[in-house]
Amino acid sequence: MATYTAPSIPVSRSLASRRAELVFTGIDQAGPSFEGRVFLNNPDADESTARTPETGYAGAFHVYGYGTPAPPAIAEKARQAQGGGAVAPIEKRLRADEATVRAVLGGSDELTVTVVPVAADPGGATPDRPFEHVDIVFDRGAAE
Repeated sequence: MATYTAPSIPVSRSLASRRAELVFTGIDQAGPSFEGRVFLNNPDADESTARTPETGYAGAFHVYGYGTPAPPAIAEKARQAQGGGAVAPIEKRLRADEATVRAVLGGSDELTVTVVPVAADPGGATPDRPFEHVDIVFDRGAAE
């Protein structure tokens, strides 16, 4: 299992009380199906990490993959056409658990996002890199 932690995102502690949405791009649907468990400010998270605000657990997203990856020649052609990255890229959005956001931003000016991919089938494959990029959006759609 290959967890992936994105580069740190600078954020203001004043945002800790606001609703946060994580936007993951470059998730490859061409591979296996998996659950992406999302942890904030916990780069050491793994499949056995408790899913609680204290461990930085923000929620999960699910990818229903095509199954086996595309043959190498087809995958390379798709990557070249798209400028690299995922063969069949999709986007996933996750409204982060508010208690977790408060807990991790209460003591930090940076946010790290770690995704722990868990195979849909026990013993099954997971992607080497579960996403290409993540953004965090605070108060999307909130009334001003």
